Amino acid sequence: MARRALLIGSETFGLTGVGNDVDAIDGQLLRRGFGTVRCEADDATRAGILEAYDRLISDTAPGDAVVVYYSGHGGLSHPPAATPTDQPARRWQFIVPFDFHESTESDFRGITAFELSARLAALTAVTRNVVVVLDCCHSAWMSKDPDLRVKSLYRPVYADITEHVARIRRDEHHRPAALGNPDAVRVVACAPDESAYEYTNAHGRRTGILTESLVTALDEAGDLPVTWSTLLTRVRHRVQLLSPNQRPEAEGPFRRRLFDLTEVDPDASLPVLVPGSSVTGRATLPGARLFGVQVGDEFAVLPADALPTDREPLATLTVDRVGATTADGTLALRAGVTALPAGARAHPTLLTAPALPVRVTGPEEHTEGIRRLLEASPLVRPARPDDDPVVVTVHTDGDGRQTIHDRVGPLHDARPAGPAGDRDTLSDLVRIARAQALRGLSDDPRYALLSRVSAEWGTVVDGRAVGQPRTGGRVHVGDHVYVKVRNDGPSTVYVSLLDIGVSAKITLITAMSPSGVELAPGQEYVIGRDDLDFLLEGVPLTWPLEIAGTDPRPETIIVLATSAPQDVSVLAQEGVQREAADGSPLEQTLTQLATGCPRDLGRVRGPAVRYAVQSMTFDLSPALPPAPDDAKFLIDDRPSLSVRTAPRQRSADGPAPASVAVRLTDLVVHRSRALRSADLRLDALVVTGSGGTEPVHRAATARFGNVRDGDRLPLDDLLVYRGPAVDHLDLAVWLSRDRRGAPDLADLLKAELSGVELQDAVTTLLGLTVATPQSAVVAASVGAAGMVVNLAFRTLSRAVGDQVGLYRTSLLHHERFGVGRHPANGHLRAQDFSFAYTVTDVTRRPPESGQPGGAGGLSGVSR
Repeated sequence: MARRALLIGSETFGLTGVGNDVDAIDGQLLRRGFGTVRCEADDATRAGILEAYDRLISDTAPGDAVVVYYSGHGGLSHPPAATPTDQPARRWQFIVPFDFHESTESDFRGITAFELSARLAALTAVTRNVVVVLDCCHSAWMSKDPDLRVKSLYRPVYADITEHVARIRRDEHHRPAALGNPDAVRVVACAPDESAYEYTNAHGRRTGILTESLVTALDEAGDLPVTWSTLLTRVRHRVQLLSPNQRPEAEGPFRRRLFDLTEVDPDASLPVLVPGSSVTGRATLPGARLFGVQVGDEFAVLPADALPTDREPLATLTVDRVGATTADGTLALRAGVTALPAGARAHPTLLTAPALPVRVTGPEEHTEGIRRLLEASPLVRPARPDDDPVVVTVHTDGDGRQTIHDRVGPLHDARPAGPAGDRDTLSDLVRIARAQALRGLSDDPRYALLSRVSAEWGTVVDGRAVGQPRTGGRVHVGDHVYVKVRNDGPSTVYVSLLDIGVSAKITLITAMSPSGVELAPGQEYVIGRDDLDFLLEGVPLTWPLEIAGTDPRPETIIVLATSAPQDVSVLAQEGVQREAADGSPLEQTLTQLATGCPRDLGRVRGPAVRYAVQSMTFDLSPALPPAPDDAKFLIDDRPSLSVRTAPRQRSADGPAPASVAVRLTDLVVHRSRALRSADLRLDALVVTGSGGTEPVHRAATARFGNVRDGDRLPLDDLLVYRGPAVDHLDLAVWLSRDRRGAPDLADLLKAELSGVELQDAVTTLLGLTVATPQSAVVAASVGAAGMVVNLAFRTLSRAVGDQVGLYRTSLLHHERFGVGRHPANGHLRAQDFSFAYTVTDVTRRPPESGQPGGAGGLSGVSR
């Protein structure tokens, strides 16, 4: 039986670490005896990937072990705006091959989840021993860490590819295949509504966080017969240290051993190796790092087929050193035992808290105090050379002043040197460690809750719930949020909600019921709703004054559902004393998170409490929320707000232009029923960041008479804007009836110059000083652009009545402001209209004859 692997790498749209990903997984699989085939760079086209997959299927024999790996972008197709009578088209997930940019209306170059699942079904029909790894995502939520690049297309793809799928199904005789193949293990970078990232690692290499963490865990596992479930626990822990918003999962038969069909129950025991031919008082635990073994952990050593409940242990092993993949410790044999039998295994009996590694930098004479405190703490410790990643650092300057930094930046202002400062720093580090440990709390299959509990969160706008993704969303100070938990199971559960704030403070939201809010079957509980009149108001978000900086930071809501009342208030207490933990396994886990005391696995009293954990992580920005959008558009092509307001990133395709020209090149009116007129007007507005003495926004209006269905309007490459581009380039286009005497949009906006709202937008754009952090400048500029578009929509509505919002986009700096044709081929279709536009780099070109050479202030063109 052979071992074979297909490794697909598609480095497109700004990703730069895909080649490193493929190299890393290739090396790991070669060491495990796999023969690998690489499909990357310009071989990784749609046709190339599908051909390589088909060849893999034909080469595979029954019983072979097969891996299919993909690193690159994922995407999600949004159907074009439907007419009121149309049925909504399906949204499709897809991966992004190297030639995706060559897609046309009739030739979609993505590869849909349907096509991938159909080929996976064909592969598992030959052999069931298949593993699929997808290091990509389908939702673009920008991280607060500017080094993290999301592995999804930044903006939605407006294409109804239902016909594409139907044609593939018809031409290739594909039967519908379930997306969840029961025969294949699938390792995915995140859930469908989450984002996955690549970053620059400690060695200066760009890499996918999932791929690097997976390769690291496989190295730690070595030849141990561990399951995919166990491996993913370690992978998930490492990924979420780097990116709390990303949660990788193992789907399918994840109880299988690695690259094998054998399924086993979760087992935390480890093999024991004794050096030499006789017992020396020392022993080694291979694979210990994979299981999170810590210094101070104790294990009972038993024969291979025995359990701690079956008999008295042969020996006790106490860990005193943890290496890159193994752990060593002292071995105390029971009286009468002279040697350990072959295959002896170590079962954990006492687990110390997983201490958070902290890197300390600065002059040794100023760091000695904090290092001593770290070494004495049960929850934090000095980082070792082999610790990777280390996400918390204490920076000490030449005067001994200390500042704690995480991946976002400094958490507070520098505090004075000396013992008092050291103690304050330690207190903050312990708070961070407890928060990190609580974020990592996950389900235990041995104590799985039998009732299904669903949870959601979102913002409240005008009394209406607006749902948000489980991870990766962005909210602002002043936003109101709600959390809803519902018991969808057959038995009563007890629900506790905890909030891990941006300062790492842990708050028990359900403090009025410290042991959990009782929910009968079918009952729901909503934070942010008045239970008397059932009005949804939400809870306002605030920013702690002690947290420095203006960058967004992660906040997490933990939903803990238990089968019996369980007091979780210990987690919200400050300065809890260290004491022994008796009670259920869950209670011991919670007490350890709070205090750092060891968890004695042999001191469980009473029936085990079953539980389920759900977490919802979002980025909280200290900036006020942007104004809501008043205008609605048939196509809204803007990336998510988190992407638009992220710190400026460099483009992988070269420097962004300093000046651009935007032209509407083509517009076809298939039917004018929505406007009920043969005389039409087109209004366009461009807004960009403030690079000069006044806001940069320009309006253009064009008029067309006697328009008939099917007419192509004589735009003559209508110049909408020519001028500087800073941070973002927003474009809004409307179509309306051409009412006699109605002013151009530019004149309408001029009349509003004295209005308070536009003045607020102007003040926002201009009032940002050079000392303001760049991320805050971008966020404020994006917010002001939205205000200008809202004002244009309202003034246009008053002047012409009903209009059709045709198109809205925001082209960003790292996209080189969209230089090129949009779409690259064909037209964008929105209900009864098709159109195209271009963005041209005019940085070094002189102004065209008869056209304005600058962009300051408001102006318009009319036809």
